[in-house]
Amino acid sequence: MLAYLKGEIRAKEMTGGQHDRLVLDVGGIGFELTVSKRTLLSQGAIGDEATVPVSLVIRETEWTLFGFASEEERELFAILQGVTGIGPKLALAIVGTLGVKQLVDAVLSENQKVISQAPGVGSKVAQRIILELKTKIEEWVNKKGIGASTDDKATSQVESEVEAILEGLGYTATEINMALKKARDAEDEEIVDVEELVRFTLKLLGSASKR
Repeated sequence: MLAYLKGEIRAKEMTGGQHDRLVLDVGGIGFELTVSKRTLLSQGAIGDEATVPVSLVIRETEWTLFGFASEEERELFAILQGVTGIGPKLALAIVGTLGVKQLVDAVLSENQKVISQAPGVGSKVAQRIILELKTKIEEWVNKKGIGASTDDKATSQVESEVEAILEGLGYTATEINMALKKARDAEDEEIVDVEELVRFTLKLLGSASKR
């Protein structure tokens, strides 16, 4: 019904819960979007124009517009809801916490630990996601042409080790994933050394905590 909304950002609100709030003014109509912190942080400032992929979910008592950082997140959000017991809010929490690449890699490598980092996802739900979605995710990845290369898999292994280290230091899954994303975006070449990536992400996390 709706694929995306393009308009002026009128409000950005971190609720402190699992889902945040983004308001877009589209032709004089304010659309309130339920988004992950990842999506909220990926958008511009209030007053900027933004194009946000969306999905409208209709329930008996409410209509909810969910917004995403990319079209791939939107598509994975829909795929996740095909898993028994996963509704839209949990699907958003999973996509928002892990992001596209990490979620795809975790499902294809059957890494329950990574999937369980998402709030509300225990080991049983993580196992169910792998069992019910692995084939669908493989088909989706082939269709989108975003399959992981050997280098991607090596990088994923390094990032998994770094995640475990940062988790042991008390950082949350959201903080860790945002730091790793920024590390990927900031480097001209992939960092494939665990120690180097730990230093880099700790520097990013330290800078964020001072703001």
